Amino acid sequence: MFNRKLFPYLGILALLGAGSALADPGHANLAQVHAVLERRFLSGAASSSVLESPAATTTKVSPLLQFSLHGTGAENATIGTGTCSGNACAASMGDCSCLMFTGNVNATDVGNATWTADITVNTDDCTNTGTPPGFCCFGDGVMDATTIGKSPSTLEISFTGPVCADPNANGDSVQGGFIIVTANSTGKFANSAGTGEINFFVADDLTTYLSGNGVFQLTAPTPTATPTP
Repeated sequence: MFNRKLFPYLGILALLGAGSALADPGHANLAQVHAVLERRFLSGAASSSVLESPAATTTKVSPLLQFSLHGTGAENATIGTGTCSGNACAASMGDCSCLMFTGNVNATDVGNATWTADITVNTDDCTNTGTPPGFCCFGDGVMDATTIGKSPSTLEISFTGPVCADPNANGDSVQGGFIIVTANSTGKFANSAGTGEINFFVADDLTTYLSGNGVFQLTAPTPTATPTP
């Protein structure tokens, strides 16, 4: 029987077979997609050009490291309406939900830390898995892991992927590919970069289990040589 889990009302829709009868899936604006891809291509080309100049090399890059994290926490019992960021919901009928989590984690090069996560879920365009009452929606989220100590540092991870009610388990899952958000990481992680996979499992009592793995790299600013007069 589908209990509270991530989306109690979606569980009812799945049981009724309404997952496949939801509104037509929303599609990203084609012009916007092209603009984003073109911008990233041009940005990458510009970055390559800059990196080729010896004068622009102002960072020291660490070796590429294997990265892993594991932890526990809990989902907030209250599900927010709309996106977690406050931006407009891009679901086909404008319906999004915000899931919120807190807990403790241990991660490579981070150590013991506290973590919070917000996941925005498109609740209009979900799909039945085939086995009632299973269904999957699509979501995107941000997780912050903050070190414990006098000078805390924060590592921010952004991820996207399916948010599913598992018909064969007493709980729900979030599975996503992640990237480290360099601009929003602070302290010793201020110039970090990396990518990998992250997973959340939410039990019926809202206990949440967290795991992830990937690659991680730190960069540290180096002094720019002062030209000799």
